[in-house]
Amino acid sequence: MEQIINVLGPTFFAIVLGYLFGRATRGAGAAALIDVALFIATPCLVFYSMQASTIVISEALYLWASTVLVMTGSFVLAWLAFGTRKKGGPGLYLPIVFSNTINIPLPIIYLAFGDVGVANLVLYGIPNLLLVYSLGVYVASGHKAVGQGVKTVLKTPLVYAAVIGLVVSLTGTRLPAAVVNSVEFVGRAAVPLMLLVLGMNMGRFRFSQIPLTLIASVIRMGGGFLLGLSAVWLLGLTGIPRAVVIFQAAMPGAVVTSVLCTKYNNQAELASSIVLSTTLMAVGVIPALLYYLT
Repeated sequence: MEQIINVLGPTFFAIVLGYLFGRATRGAGAAALIDVALFIATPCLVFYSMQASTIVISEALYLWASTVLVMTGSFVLAWLAFGTRKKGGPGLYLPIVFSNTINIPLPIIYLAFGDVGVANLVLYGIPNLLLVYSLGVYVASGHKAVGQGVKTVLKTPLVYAAVIGLVVSLTGTRLPAAVVNSVEFVGRAAVPLMLLVLGMNMGRFRFSQIPLTLIASVIRMGGGFLLGLSAVWLLGLTGIPRAVVIFQAAMPGAVVTSVLCTKYNNQAELASSIVLSTTLMAVGVIPALLYYLT
């Protein structure tokens, strides 16, 4: 229990500070802070964690397979709940299928499992990241903008940091200490920055279509947890990879799904409502998950 408190204490402290700062400044400077977190600090943390970990390609394939299983299962659960009643749309399906892989899980996994946990989390999140900026954009835009989604992927430093870090780890390349230390130094800023950004973003979301939102939220987190358990059982995952898959599968809806629906004016309020609801649910779910996994 002490370990859980030590992990969650700094996490929620930073989120609350970000929320209060966002309310006090009405979001002033949030865009710049998000850019620093996503385009500088997080790629540095991802690269450092990947190159510092011993990665086996077969284990990476199992993690990628678990991602696909959880995402496919999430879509099936959503379709059974809503599609059979002819309800749906990007604002409903996208936050259920695509879970948050950066803002919430990365800092908590880092505090709980260190660089090895981050490396496994990044590997798990690669298919999620690629699909949300291709298939996700395609769906949110009304089946029009798949090319724009691909361009977004190619402009995302996180993808390159993950790929280069993976290559360095797999080839056993030894980098100069000055390079490693510099990347690590900047990367350490990613955790508090992401949590502050998450707190600032929470003040922007509002609830809408509450019954639909609550059902979708339970599917995303409760259904995701069960799918995570099923995936690690089917693939025989153990240790930190098992913990990462189960933890990630039960995470809130990805904030980027709300951003995409807003950009294309396609059920943005519903998507934001599900993201907010699942993020609030995470306050109770995360301590229980950490207790179970540790």
